[in-house]
Amino acid sequence: MQFKKLVGAAVVAGLVGQAAMMSQVANAGSHGDFYKGKTITIVVRSGPGGGYDTYGRLVANHIGKHIPGNPNVIVQNMPGAGGIVAANYLDSQADQDGTVLAIFDRGAAFTQRVGKEGVAYDVTKWNLLGSATGEAYAYVAAKDAPFNNLSELKGLSEEQKFSATGPGSDSYTYTELLQNAGMPVKLISGYVGTQEKLLAIIRGEVQGTAGSFGSIAEQAESEGLKVVGLLGKVPSRPDLEQLASFMPDNQKPTLAVAVAPLAAGRPFATAPNVPADRVKVLQDAFAKALSDPELLAEAEKAGRPIDFMPADELAALYKDILAASDEVIAKFSETPSTKVTAKLDEVGKKGKVIKFQGKGAQVASAISKSRTKVMIGGKESKRSKLKAGMDCTIEYNPGHAENEASKVDCK
Repeated sequence: MQFKKLVGAAVVAGLVGQAAMMSQVANAGSHGDFYKGKTITIVVRSGPGGGYDTYGRLVANHIGKHIPGNPNVIVQNMPGAGGIVAANYLDSQADQDGTVLAIFDRGAAFTQRVGKEGVAYDVTKWNLLGSATGEAYAYVAAKDAPFNNLSELKGLSEEQKFSATGPGSDSYTYTELLQNAGMPVKLISGYVGTQEKLLAIIRGEVQGTAGSFGSIAEQAESEGLKVVGLLGKVPSRPDLEQLASFMPDNQKPTLAVAVAPLAAGRPFATAPNVPADRVKVLQDAFAKALSDPELLAEAEKAGRPIDFMPADELAALYKDILAASDEVIAKFSETPSTKVTAKLDEVGKKGKVIKFQGKGAQVASAISKSRTKVMIGGKESKRSKLKAGMDCTIEYNPGHAENEASKVDCK
């Protein structure tokens, strides 16, 4: 009887040992051996150059050494439809084994929520890795404005004028949030781009404006203007007050939708059906890469800040957007585009900017490489082929930054 017990115990021990060995082999295959000799592709939602491409290549240069097996990492640019092409690819066409990552559009959840044409993805099914950095909007004021921060602005009884582009643009919407927070602000719209908004302050037409921190803060302070507050995080400026702290409860759903794309900044994900253990490997590697001294040095040289956001925080931002009411979403929807037929007065920066006579005034319109459809003589063409003197039909949105055109059709 004692002998049978000993044999039984030995059999059990052997089975346990065998199970442990099989588990170790499985783990080695999913973690270490899987990526060995593999190539990971990072899909970038835009063409070469620009912020998304820079961050995509920064991560590509360093994430491989933090993944067991040290796979090769390459970048594939996939521009189109404001990031929708890349998002759809990640969702259903990319390999689902953890060898395809993507840096996708920070507004992907909002685009899904409003049901924009062409959206066939669902961000809630993606395996998020996190974001490389967030963005922020800065509130700027004249050097002699009667307020030095948002607290002082809120305490004023006299209305303060703020310059903005057209309704529906970021600068208009984010400035309008000051009103939502109960601040005495009047929006003066119709200005085109950061330069005109700042000039309006310098000329004394308005007392303040808002703009992307990266494009407006340093320039404003070099002109002797004051940065008085923020919407979104800027780790280097903890001295600036956050608009969120002034927002009443009934306006917080609107604020959440406004802040989410800014906070998402430069988000990364892998495909929906990647095994959970590989997702964890990729999430850990992404976090390690963004604290890698070599990546940080490369980012600093490129003038690109790093402010890592983990996957769970990014998922929470998207949850807020997707749960937003129709009333809140409507405040951020696009304004109707304007169509004019005119001769091109000027073409600058190899087709990146065109000038033409709009309705009552000359318009400078940005031409995007990926978002603007350019037609010349009935055929799709490059923006660099646009020339002054061409007769064109231009569709543009006055609410977009720099009056970006959606289509330019020239003879």
